[in-house]
Amino acid sequence: MPTLLIWGSRDAVMPCHHGGIANAAMPGSRLVAFDGAGHFPHHTDRERLLAVLNEFLANTEPASYSSGEWREVLRRGPPERHAAHVLTH
Repeated sequence: MPTLLIWGSRDAVMPCHHGGIANAAMPGSRLVAFDGAGHFPHHTDRERLLAVLNEFLANTEPASYSSGEWREVLRRGPPERHAAHVLTH
């Protein structure tokens, strides 16, 4: 699932390394850290946020699933390797 994660490098609520963990656990995700930003990077640099978001939307192929596929994914749950990864962090 294509996902854009935007994090502040100086986030005191959710440290930036948590963004790295989330990025590693989410195939298809992209992490962008805003240098010097805290928990609200969109307040620190709105223009950069818009540029990053526009680039992601313009250059990322959207995921395509039918309602039946989503239902099956939700019933099946996370892959075992992902579940083990989450438990170790």
